[in-house]
Amino acid sequence: MYRSELRSGFVKILSLALIILFIGGGIFVLTADSFEKEAPKIAVKEKAVWNLKEFFPIKISDNAGIKSYSVALIDDGKRIPLVAEQIHTQDAMCVENNATAPFSADSFCIGIQKPAEITHNAKSLLLEVSVTDTSNWNLFSGNTTTQQFSITIDSKKPQLAVIANSYKITQGGSALVIFRAIDEHLEQLVITNGNLEFKAQPFYKEGFYIALIAWSKFHDNFSPKIIAQDSAGNVSSTSIAYFQQKKRYKDSTISITDSFIDGKISMLVEEIGEKSLDEFENKVEIFRYINEGVRQQSFDRIFAAASTLDTKSFVQDFNIKPFAPLKNSAVTASFGDHRRFSYAGEIVSESDHMGLDLASIKEAPVILNNPGVVTLNEFVGIDGNVLVVDHGLGLSTLYAHLTTSGVNVGDVLESNSVIANTGKTGLAFGDHLHFGVLVQGYEVWNAEWMDANWIKLNITDVINDAKAIIDQI
Repeated sequence: MYRSELRSGFVKILSLALIILFIGGGIFVLTADSFEKEAPKIAVKEKAVWNLKEFFPIKISDNAGIKSYSVALIDDGKRIPLVAEQIHTQDAMCVENNATAPFSADSFCIGIQKPAEITHNAKSLLLEVSVTDTSNWNLFSGNTTTQQFSITIDSKKPQLAVIANSYKITQGGSALVIFRAIDEHLEQLVITNGNLEFKAQPFYKEGFYIALIAWSKFHDNFSPKIIAQDSAGNVSSTSIAYFQQKKRYKDSTISITDSFIDGKISMLVEEIGEKSLDEFENKVEIFRYINEGVRQQSFDRIFAAASTLDTKSFVQDFNIKPFAPLKNSAVTASFGDHRRFSYAGEIVSESDHMGLDLASIKEAPVILNNPGVVTLNEFVGIDGNVLVVDHGLGLSTLYAHLTTSGVNVGDVLESNSVIANTGKTGLAFGDHLHFGVLVQGYEVWNAEWMDANWIKLNITDVINDAKAIIDQI
């Protein structure tokens, strides 16, 4: 009797242990990372177009890790295996994962080359991609995703043709170009001058584009061309024929003293508030901080406010009048002046003056000569209180060292309105206006945009000529 009860109790305990073990095992399988149930993900480019010349990228990912993958061509119902390998590509879909991802990574790109079975006249192909992860789910076989993708084949390069452009461009100055770009899968348009890149906007009618570009005074070489790329990776380029005129800008040496550094420069360091004066080893380092470090910060802030461009909206016209922001003013410093600063007989720093300094009476009214939208209104380092106004087509104007301004960011301003008053905020010696003109954020020679004849020949006439040509196409 006792043995029977003991045996019965043992069976119950064993059964309970097995139940607990079974439940615990089930919970472990359902919750452990090694038994996760999420299937791998497969993605191709949003515009699945391929030129058959380079690898076609396919992104695969999984939260557990990828065990295997395969790609096949589906041709008339037949499944033809293709060679796929991990690739490094600058494609936007894969660029963040293109460095050194190992095979066991949870996200990377694979690519295929042109299948031998594809004929020259094929317009599309059908791919089947299958990916299995490293999970122990499905009886240790893992989760598998299989998808099919229809890929459009496009091996034609975009068509490019310049319609009209400014005849001449001066080093440090600006120019206009209007061109045609045709491609069913057009993805990117860039105008480069060999050093800087500029964007274009749709112009007048479908397939035509317009852009202002600049030739920086800091670059002697200038090789302007338009580059077009489509979704398939086909690239075309064409040169822009400008007459190029070199220009020499003023070069001077300015001696700086202890009293100058202890005065205006030190006051500006304290006003900016990023560093204290006792952080610097000597007076020269204080000057360099303002003339080089803070100057670069100011450039970056203004560039950010003046470099945005609406590349989607059509430009039907661009009417611009000469700028004359300060009445009855005298020029106290010109655009492009290169300055060397000496201390105790030694050159310690250099900089370039990238605007026009105008002075008249104290706190003189600053006039906006063309309509625009305010994109910046704040204190900006060496430039003091600053306004930046966007006039369209990538053209902006800068007004610096202001005492006060009567406008706000986002305000839409009419021409010939008073927007501020001159001052001596920032790195300024006496009340004046620092006036700058920028093309897609890059500072350009002001004199051109203050000259009615230059604007007519290089902007207005070019636009009118282009319209007449486009109307005949």
